[in-house]
Amino acid sequence: MNNSQNCAGCKNSITNKDSLQCMQCKGKYDLDCANISPKNCRQMERKKEHWKCPECLSKLPKKGNSNTPVRGTTAILEGGTNLRTDSSTVSHVLKSGNPNVTVRSKVLNPPPLSETSNLVQGVENITINSYADILNDLKIYTKNLLHDEMDRVQKAIGSLTNTIKDQNSRIEQLEARVSILENKSETKPAQTHPIERIVMQLQADIAERDQTLLSNDLEIAGCPETPNENCTHIILTVAKKIDMELDDKDIVSAERVGPLRPAKQDSTTPRPRPIAMRLARRDTLNGLLQAARSRRNLNNDGLELPGSTKLLYLNERLTRFNRQLFQKARSLAREVQFKYV
Repeated sequence: MNNSQNCAGCKNSITNKDSLQCMQCKGKYDLDCANISPKNCRQMERKKEHWKCPECLSKLPKKGNSNTPVRGTTAILEGGTNLRTDSSTVSHVLKSGNPNVTVRSKVLNPPPLSETSNLVQGVENITINSYADILNDLKIYTKNLLHDEMDRVQKAIGSLTNTIKDQNSRIEQLEARVSILENKSETKPAQTHPIERIVMQLQADIAERDQTLLSNDLEIAGCPETPNENCTHIILTVAKKIDMELDDKDIVSAERVGPLRPAKQDSTTPRPRPIAMRLARRDTLNGLLQAARSRRNLNNDGLELPGSTKLLYLNERLTRFNRQLFQKARSLAREVQFKYV
């Protein structure tokens, strides 16, 4: 086996010492063409003498293939009996020869062409009838389905219509009640609710008490304002100017009140805030008011205050509500040309 020869399969030179020789055609094959590994080749030993190449094996007749399926449905009977199958063929099994070979003979007694045409026509009629039945069933099913759906839609519309009617009836009732209430409110005079009357009375009481707390307070308006001024000294100077005897003990407190006021359009200095002072006795306040009324055109001359000469106004100090009420009364008095307010 070591002689250099060509492989009968691939025609290449056999250089490997391991090779196999076919017992039938006597051709040598390398292990790759023989499809055998070197390990299996060494384990074969005596079986190498009976080894056959793949080409020789393919030429041998098949054995033990009696169960090989045959196309079409064929009935196999002993004694060479002929049987027509679905494909109008006859299968003839030869028992005396190779059992693995099936010989198909020619078709025996083929049906006439008219029978075949009738058979085809019958199949077409059956198919057409089946399609017609299916189409008819589909139409019936669709019709019933649409009928059921229409019934449900009609019921839903009827329910919705009833609901809308009920709501319209309720709206009409509400409109009627509102109309009755409006007519009652027009015929009857407006009446104040007891709670509203109580609130109004409480507001009036609070305003009266706030004004009572200011019963000893006096307000001087128009007096120029300077930084670090002494309001008490200004009040004593004004009292002396109107010939009113006033002592430091008569003044409880004195200060500028209210937020800073912006300057007028024709002036750069801000407008002075009023001076509010609280006196110890009501009689002193009444005396100051009487003395100020007797002195017309009271101004700031002689008060040692900067700025030009300006008029001074002495009045009772009012609450915010009463001050706004007094301003409205003066505005209406000017409109109707009242001389005194």
